[in-house]
Amino acid sequence: MRPATGPALSDDARPAFLFQCGESNLWAVTLDETGALLPKDACEAEWVLRKTFPLGVHEPVPAPIDPEPIIRGIDADGYYLWRQGSGQTHATSQ
Repeated sequence: MRPATGPALSDDARPAFLFQCGESNLWAVTLDETGALLPKDACEAEWVLRKTFPLGVHEPVPAPIDPEPIIRGIDADGYYLWRQGSGQTHATSQ
């Protein structure tokens, strides 16, 4: 008998990385652990890795954002940016 390990991850979940621009309210998610895909000109400080989490449509995101726009932004640009507390989130495609 196998021990209980908690809820299973959804089949579409991928490892994702939550970054913060220094100590600002600018945040980003990417599938690249190094953060190399994050735009340098968007962050005056340095992108700091804050958390690793499974990204999938049925997985909780460690931010007040639904996973679908994050997934769309990553598919389009390789990352998703937003400002915490601004009341607005936006995809990174223009």
